[in-house]
Amino acid sequence: MRRLVILAALGLVAAACGGGGDDGTLTLEEGGITPIPGNSELVVGPNRFALALIDVDNRPILEEPGTSVLLRFFFEDELKFEQDASFTWAIPDANGFFAASVDFDQAGQWQVEPVLTRDGEETGVRRFTFPVREESQYPDIGDPAPPSANLTLKEEPNIRRLSTDEEPEPALYQMTVAEALQAGKPLVVVFATPAFCQTRFCGPVVDNVEAMWQEYGDQGNFIHIEPFELDAEGQLAAGAQGGPVVSAPMLEWQLQTEPWVFVVDADGRIAARFEGTASPDEIRDAIQAALG
Repeated sequence: MRRLVILAALGLVAAACGGGGDDGTLTLEEGGITPIPGNSELVVGPNRFALALIDVDNRPILEEPGTSVLLRFFFEDELKFEQDASFTWAIPDANGFFAASVDFDQAGQWQVEPVLTRDGEETGVRRFTFPVREESQYPDIGDPAPPSANLTLKEEPNIRRLSTDEEPEPALYQMTVAEALQAGKPLVVVFATPAFCQTRFCGPVVDNVEAMWQEYGDQGNFIHIEPFELDAEGQLAAGAQGGPVVSAPMLEWQLQTEPWVFVVDADGRIAARFEGTASPDEIRDAIQAALG
């Protein structure tokens, strides 16, 4: 299984950088401030388009007064639309990224030109090309959520077999996705492995979901699922070939990367999805929208 490739300093997907455009890779132009793409895939329809910006001294550009980012999207060299991006802290006061809600009307090779403004002065940012798929390879907005029978504390009282979080919240391991889909409430599912993630961002995203459980636990259900099977000590269980064993829910949701956060509405359909990381504000807004 392909693991998520993340820029360690920012928690964003280094999505197939380099190469040509016909094989599904993205291409970066040279010079200026460097954008770090934050999506492993983009599809026709609504998307959260995320990217980080690295300055010429290899330092991340973070939120500060007077800083704004405008995204200019091109298809076949024609400007299609522009969208302001807002800054989101992945880890408060430490690292973050810029994101915008965008809607692509056709598949193919698109380009984006970020325009960074600081204190009224525009700064050049490298334009990059990226593919937009006709359909998502993962559960998408509007799709029914797969009714997974994930392991819970009812079947396995040893929480170390369910979570690699240092201090797991038992409330996130009480029910299966299948059970939650029958409850008639919104559902938040986070796929993440805090202990074995390739960066330090899987733990914070589980913390963010736990924080939302504390706010909305009486109005919805919240579930954390590890991407890999664990042994009784909370270590990765070894498969027949000696490598880690992908958990059944990861396979059922067809996820090839982690972490992911999905917000499911009361009718059992995906209402929002976040790849890589999701801030408390993003998750909160999605829950409130699902609650109506």
